Amino acid sequence: MERSLSSVMVAEAYGTFLLTFIGATSITIANDAALFSAGPTLGLGFVGLAFGFALLAGIASVGAISGAHFNPAVTISVFSSGRLPRKRVPVYIVAQFIGATIAAVVELALVGMSAASIPGVDLGSNLPNGSLPMPVFAAVLAEIVGTMILAMTVLGSTDPDSSSIPWASSGIGVVLAAIIWALAPISGASLNPARSFGPAIVSLLFDSAPILNYWIYVVGPILGGLLAAQLYKLMFKRV
Repeated sequence: MERSLSSVMVAEAYGTFLLTFIGATSITIANDAALFSAGPTLGLGFVGLAFGFALLAGIASVGAISGAHFNPAVTISVFSSGRLPRKRVPVYIVAQFIGATIAAVVELALVGMSAASIPGVDLGSNLPNGSLPMPVFAAVLAEIVGTMILAMTVLGSTDPDSSSIPWASSGIGVVLAAIIWALAPISGASLNPARSFGPAIVSLLFDSAPILNYWIYVVGPILGGLLAAQLYKLMFKRV
């Protein structure tokens, strides 16, 4: 059954809020030794699991309503694969940006300005690793590859041919955690223009670096999502 646009919009806003709030807040907690004494012992593994579990929770709660994209790059990928009507694309994307922005505002209200503005953290914003030889190139490439893997997992696990695999959609949350473990030290492993936008725009209250680097987390994920759509159509085409 096709859901109303208002239902889809609320579902996507909620799911993106859930993903961004839990994931980004886990980054802040893992980096503030003064406010959260257990934080620094948690590290990257904790952050990856936080994002992965949040995504699984979103899929379980509203996946039946919107398909649980929670990510403009995934929405574009699903549309490019022929599985989402054009008229629904703007609704999904607007809702995702709204949800992510609300998540960053709520995070700031909870942790306060001191924890939010830790250099390099910025409410869980994404930044390229400046210590790499070519940080911008590496970050863009990491975002392309990571988003391609994530979007291909979404497309493949939700394809009708995968319906006989009861645990298929669980792979989406698992692969997100794995990608974060592998690529977060390079680009922050956003893979999601909305997830990066919320913390970056709210971080303008104390730091402009996230928004100045934001283009990386638009270009990389969209290219990765488009690439995944082409791979999906090639591998899953019916004859």
